[in-house]
Amino acid sequence: MKNRCRNAKKDGNAKGRAFNISAKGAHEDTDLVTCTFIFNNCITYVLFDTGADRIFISKDFSTVINVPSTSLITKYTIELANGKFFKVDKIFLGCALTLTHKLFEVDLMHVELGSFDVIIGMDWLSKNHADISCAEKAIHIPLTNGETLVV
Repeated sequence: MKNRCRNAKKDGNAKGRAFNISAKGAHEDTDLVTCTFIFNNCITYVLFDTGADRIFISKDFSTVINVPSTSLITKYTIELANGKFFKVDKIFLGCALTLTHKLFEVDLMHVELGSFDVIIGMDWLSKNHADISCAEKAIHIPLTNGETLVV
C-alpha cells in the first residue's frame, strides 16, 4: 500500500499538528466550527479545525466505526496543543462522512483526542475548497453541481 503521508522527513517520520480543545472551548472559539454528523453510520461529534494538518479520529471512537485500520509505512508525529508528541502508525481508509445528506470519503489518522470523535483539518478543508465563516460559525463547501453546502 502506498503511503499517503506527504510530509515525510529524512528520519522516516512525518510531522503534523493537532489541537486538543474542550467542547466548551471550541463552542466559544469563533475560529472553530463543531457539529454532530453521521460518520460510517455512527453519530459523531466533529471539530473543524484549521490548526490541524490532517483528519484525526479518537482511539475510543475508532472502535465503533467498523473499519479496519491500515499501518502507515511512515509514522506520523503529531504535536498536540499541550506540547506533547504522539506517534501515529495507523490510518482508517475510505471512511464515509455525511454532511447534510452529502457523502464525503475521508481517511482518518488514529490519535488520542479529548472531547471530539473526529477532527477535520486543513487537508480536507483545502481539498474541498471549504471556507469557514466565523460570523456564521459555518463551513461553506462548493459542490460540483454549482451549489454550496453550508454546514
